[in-house]
Amino acid sequence: MQLRDPRLCFLPFIYNHRYYSSCTGDASENKKLWCATTGNYDTDPQWKYCTLTEYGGNSGGQPYVFLFDYKGRTYYSYSNDDEETGKFWCATTGTYDKDEKWSYCADIKMASIMGFLMYSWVLLPLLTADEVPRPCVLPFIYNRKAYYSCTADGSQDKRLWCATTLNYDRNPDWKYCTLTEYGGNSGRQPCVFPFAYKDRTFYSCTNEDAQIGRFWCATTGSYDKDKKWSYCADKRLYANQIGPCVFPFIYNGKRYSSCTTAGASTGKLWCSLTNNYDTHHKWTYCDPSEPRPCHFPFIFKGKSYSACTSEGAGDGQLWCATTANYDTDTKWKACSHQEYEGNSNGQACVFPFIYKNQTFYTCTNEDTKGGRFWCATTGSYDKDKKWSYCADTRQHGINMGPCVFPFVYEGKTYSSCTTAGSSTGKLWCSLTSNYDTDPKWTYCDPSEPRPCHFPFIFKGKSYSSCTKEGDGARPLWCATTADYDKDSKWKACALQEYEGSSNGQACVFPFIYKNRTFYTCTNEDTGDGRFWCATTGNYDQDKKWSYCADSRDQQQSSDDDCNSINEI
Repeated sequence: MQLRDPRLCFLPFIYNHRYYSSCTGDASENKKLWCATTGNYDTDPQWKYCTLTEYGGNSGGQPYVFLFDYKGRTYYSYSNDDEETGKFWCATTGTYDKDEKWSYCADIKMASIMGFLMYSWVLLPLLTADEVPRPCVLPFIYNRKAYYSCTADGSQDKRLWCATTLNYDRNPDWKYCTLTEYGGNSGRQPCVFPFAYKDRTFYSCTNEDAQIGRFWCATTGSYDKDKKWSYCADKRLYANQIGPCVFPFIYNGKRYSSCTTAGASTGKLWCSLTNNYDTHHKWTYCDPSEPRPCHFPFIFKGKSYSACTSEGAGDGQLWCATTANYDTDTKWKACSHQEYEGNSNGQACVFPFIYKNQTFYTCTNEDTKGGRFWCATTGSYDKDKKWSYCADTRQHGINMGPCVFPFVYEGKTYSSCTTAGSSTGKLWCSLTSNYDTDPKWTYCDPSEPRPCHFPFIFKGKSYSSCTKEGDGARPLWCATTADYDKDSKWKACALQEYEGSSNGQACVFPFIYKNRTFYTCTNEDTGDGRFWCATTGNYDQDKKWSYCADSRDQQQSSDDDCNSINEI
């Protein structure tokens, strides 16, 4: 062989019908490492001896600094950006933009560079070469203090950094923390949370299956399906919040099979990273990277779903897609079983509630930027301004929004909830002004079924019957406590009987109950205090009943002499 002018190694290259992805000593009489400078030495025998160290540049061949900034970007390997000959170069300080110090790359390290580029494009993070940046070790000790995430303490330029050993005081190895995702096979795309990996749910980065411990994340909702990933920005990492949610888990002796707000003063959803939080205290917030509502209906494996489902979930969680077609978009979220966040810190919804003078028996996404559904947590948002995000399990397809009063059903106008057309006798309202032409509706189900409380106080005035005084489109209503001004608790007054074993059939008076005669409704033996009546003359014999219309006079006690007469 004869030494030629230094040129760029061509990797991989063919020699003697064999692929070489790095410099080699094969066939070298003095065992010096060499490489081909063409793709096929067998057909075009051009070559050079490999340089063993950095060389040239304006730093006199100083060794490289693996992590450096160039033109506002952070580099984790050599680069041939802006190099006319295509040779790889590196900065020899951490900030090329400031110091402009560089060297050409040692040829013997080219294999690790090419391997880094090819391997990170195709496979999971399993690199072990010394040139791969070591991961942050969390927690680490610095100045006798434990750090659970990147810090700027002790940094003259205030850049975030972390130790790459457990104790910086004893072994001062460190690195600057990366601020964005990098590497991987998705072109440095940001993390997507949650993501599925091995049929488990991750709301945080993981170093599972990464031999040198670097943390990574999927860049779609499912690594299992799409195999797309990036290395995580170090600033995402926190020592006690890394790994998959474990379902079910134990918290305060209770079993949870999904993210929960239990114990969270802020009402944020969280999960345990072990099967028993009470003994291990490791957890993470269930924070999606793109907060979006469930999209109903959605397609999963060619089938349409109009509610949360556990189909396809390896850990049995209920979930929903956040776009119309999961099969094409792989965007999803775990369904929350309870209200969360908002300015009431996850307090439960109160239905009905008033918003902009409209009556809501469902959650709404009106006036929310991301389209997520919310509810008031008192009977009037307009009055109290208290709200939470709704549990996803409350949402079902198109039946969301305010009741519209009045509305038309089968040609008749209704100004309150009705049982008309309901085989079960349940009260309902239309979500459009004309159900006949636009059939959207919802049940008028209060979150806390209670009777009217007569008399009640509203704006300092006493009411002894249902009223329409008050907010805009609110139907005939009553308070369910003695003082609406204080409690904001109310219900829409039913103008007809509803539900019960007779599915809302009208009251029959008098009727017999426990061998007594009743001429009015009674709340005897009802757990929630609501008034009811028999729908035949003898409840003892027929067991037929309905809840009473609130518009009936219910002020007298059910055991008043005028209301019930003991049979002789």
